[in-house]
Amino acid sequence: MDHDTAGKLRGLMRRCSIRNVRDDGEMQTCSVEVADGIWRDDVEVIMPFGFAAHVPADGALGIVLAIGGDEGDLVVLPIANPSTRMGGLKEGETAMYNRYGEKMLLSATGNVDLNAAAQVTVKGAGSVNVESAGSVSLKAGSGKLE
Repeated sequence: MDHDTAGKLRGLMRRCSIRNVRDDGEMQTCSVEVADGIWRDDVEVIMPFGFAAHVPADGALGIVLAIGGDEGDLVVLPIANPSTRMGGLKEGETAMYNRYGEKMLLSATGNVDLNAAAQVTVKGAGSVNVESAGSVSLKAGSGKLE
């Protein structure tokens, strides 16, 4: 393989640093550092359907993909931030979390664990149904339910 072809192949996909995440339009965009000191702005971030996140930019990393080999047409695959990642999951578990400690865990034991530091709000246009083969308990910090 010649040097020019090898360089083009290396440029198709690479690790990048992320900053300036903007989540105010139809698509999320960010600035990416594709090589030491070389930044590209307004690069689209591809998100999985049904999931949205605004990653903290301090330490955020991504994989940038040059569509059709064109480094002028970049997209970033879902962004990670290892410094805020929720770890310790067991095989098969899934979670949603934020940098502040709130999380929803679909556990390996069949439980759904929801942890919020402040408030959990459930809204619906119709009724709210709770069905359980076991018991249902509700507790309030003051000892009464309102």
